[in-house]
Amino acid sequence: MIKIRYTRRKKFKKKNWIMVLTAQIIVISYLFTLSTGIITSGTEAYFYDNSQVISNIQAGSWENVWDKSSFKFLNGNTDQVIESCDQKEISVTITNMGSNMEGPSRYEVYYISKGNPKDGEKVAEGVIQPITANQSGVLKFTASDSGAYKFRAFQRPFHANKPERQDLWSETITITCQSKSDNNSEQTPIVPAQDIPANTETTPTEAAKNEQPVEYSPSDSNVIKEEVESIIIQNAKGD
Repeated sequence: MIKIRYTRRKKFKKKNWIMVLTAQIIVISYLFTLSTGIITSGTEAYFYDNSQVISNIQAGSWENVWDKSSFKFLNGNTDQVIESCDQKEISVTITNMGSNMEGPSRYEVYYISKGNPKDGEKVAEGVIQPITANQSGVLKFTASDSGAYKFRAFQRPFHANKPERQDLWSETITITCQSKSDNNSEQTPIVPAQDIPANTETTPTEAAKNEQPVEYSPSDSNVIKEEVESIIIQNAKGD
């Protein structure tokens, strides 16, 4: 009885192993087919996402390209001096020596009562609208205080292919204020007494002013009386 049961169990175990092996082969084939499809579709999605990233990078790098424009102040080496005690509009001329500007830029105005305006304070700022190649624009500011002013202009981004923003400074504009009393003193200077030329000719009025009064003493009056009496006696003898 025990032997018969063992034989049947052995036959069943052998048949069961064949079925399990067949099932494993089917499952492996199915998994291989499924994984192949997933890998293929994933590769397509991967390349698609990569192309999107590349296009975004190209769009970003396009904005970082210099438009080849370049500013220059025409009178940057010649300072201006303005005399005014009232509000005064000051201006400088800026020229685009390069290609057409593809966008705006900006400028600032600096002021100091005495010294270099670069060391002073910023008092205003403005926008430089696009300027075409070899054309000029005028930057203006209304100044209300006497002192020194400078305009600071900024080049377009990535000027000369540099990541830092490039700038340039205009000439110095100095405003001076002189009061009317100062002007009158300059127009009628005081001449020292020793510099006045002497006048050799004198008018009667001036001679009278310059003539000193004669002073008489009692002794002088007796002498004059004796001289008059001698003159009268001599005239009588002559007659």
